Amino acid sequence: MGGMSTFAASLVPGLEAAGIEVVTDVADDWIPEKTGWQVDRKVSRAVRDAGKGFDFVLAWGYRAAWACSEAFYVKKPWGYVAYDTPKTTHDQLIGRLAAARTGVCCSRATKRILDDADGVNLEVIVPGVRVPAGLPSKEVSREQLGLAADARVIVGAGRPVNDTAIDVFEDMLEMVIAEVPRTVGMFQIVGGSRKLTHAKSVDAGVDPWVLVQAADVVLCPDRRAGFKMTAAMGMALGKAVMCRELPSLREMGVPDVSMEFFNDEGDAYYQILDLLGGPVYMESLGMAARARAEDYLGLDRCVENFARMIRDCVGRR
Repeated sequence: MGGMSTFAASLVPGLEAAGIEVVTDVADDWIPEKTGWQVDRKVSRAVRDAGKGFDFVLAWGYRAAWACSEAFYVKKPWGYVAYDTPKTTHDQLIGRLAAARTGVCCSRATKRILDDADGVNLEVIVPGVRVPAGLPSKEVSREQLGLAADARVIVGAGRPVNDTAIDVFEDMLEMVIAEVPRTVGMFQIVGGSRKLTHAKSVDAGVDPWVLVQAADVVLCPDRRAGFKMTAAMGMALGKAVMCRELPSLREMGVPDVSMEFFNDEGDAYYQILDLLGGPVYMESLGMAARARAEDYLGLDRCVENFARMIRDCVGRR
């Protein structure tokens, strides 16, 4: 779900154009969070059945990778995408990941963590992003979302979990609203629900590109992330993007040139005020972000790397 789902879907047209037929199976309802002998046995059977007839199985995330390891081990070509940094590097997880023919890390920071835990067969493929054709303008996007044309709009998105730091988004927004009139915060909660006090909750069915297009500032206060698709979208659209200083997100942009970073949440409040009060700087930050996205987050390059990786894994004996 969320950024991982958006990334996976973005690869499909390019892979199929390269001659790789793709079938996506959303397995959230049958691959549970918990593990254990009885759980693993049942899930393994379901994963093996789902993988029949396919040359390669690609697990998105550590939970699906665990299930694939239990189901296939080394008997069938499979790999996994480490979209986020791992919550744990316990030997049991690393041992199961070692059965994969490849582990695709979406940042060098994620690869370093897995490397330090003796992970094997790792490579870095940075996710790509492309602005969809026909995306409405900022003005039209705001109209669709019921926002005033002259509002100051701060946008965020993520799952309703602690790592996403929705609480930080709301706390900052409360302070900014008190200081800057006509400020609106919108947060798209993916894969769950949560009552928001100061921000407007955005329905998960709203096109995230339209949401980001409506923004003045894209705020990503996540406490843990290997990559942030909302930030990448903001960069591609030339928005001012502000993220917590995480090693993985630090790879996405250059501080004070193409992206703003914060360490202390108190300082972040003043940084947002500076952005909203400095339209020239905000515009220059957005222009540099767009250039960085074109150079670092190219979707064509990403698709080529995934196609090469899949062919290598299938062809390896």
